[in-house]
Amino acid sequence: MLVFPQLSTAASALYPVTKRVITRSAENVLGDGRRDLAADPDAALTAWELRARGLTRAEWDAIEALYQQTSGRWGTFTFLDPAGNLLAQSETLTDAAWTKGPLLQLTAGVADPFGGARATRVVNTGQAGAAVEQTLSVPGNYQYCLSAWARSGTGSQLALAIAGVSKSSGVTGQWRRIFVTVNPEQPGAETVTFGAHLNAAESVDLFGMQVEAQLGPSDYKPTGARGGVYARARFDTDHLTVTAQGTDVHDAVIRIVNTES
Repeated sequence: MLVFPQLSTAASALYPVTKRVITRSAENVLGDGRRDLAADPDAALTAWELRARGLTRAEWDAIEALYQQTSGRWGTFTFLDPAGNLLAQSETLTDAAWTKGPLLQLTAGVADPFGGARATRVVNTGQAGAAVEQTLSVPGNYQYCLSAWARSGTGSQLALAIAGVSKSSGVTGQWRRIFVTVNPEQPGAETVTFGAHLNAAESVDLFGMQVEAQLGPSDYKPTGARGGVYARARFDTDHLTVTAQGTDVHDAVIRIVNTES
């Protein structure tokens, strides 16, 4: 798996990061002068500009090595959006993107911590632990953070897990954001599973599950069918330029684009 390298600080990019999403509409002009507009999702483009300042030599060498492996713009690689949520359907736990325990009951439309009704009540009716999980095509040796808001009127325990490594937290009747951060340390793995685990006969309201390739959670970003894993990203320049500010300090502007679903 070719993937944009994670930095030594366990971040997916140095900031500032600029992200642009460009879409196109198709226009059909009818004979009577009326115009029909329709979305053209196949023409969507997402672009990032990473103004990386203070890269170590090892970090720059890893980026340059990926550029050589992809022959610049020619080849594709996996890019983990540093400004996004890697999970898909973050507020629709009943979607096929998620794997659910057979005895879990999921009820949508529950009040969320921001005054809406976008949370999901998860009830484990079984006699054993069960989980709501999503498996992503991401490297098994990166640092990840899984976060979610949770509450429970029954004082339940909720465990957030990354590649089987979990952290359990007590959940009260007040919304609380909990998180776990893990590097699975599985260099050969090309998928990682993220999930929320409930004990038998427990009930928890869940909202805003989010995965990021970094040490801690940032502001929540809701997602639909598209999560923040871009498996066919490309470099958007014909050459890379780096400025060495010192023995182990390098500055560069790196442009990446994704035009394929």
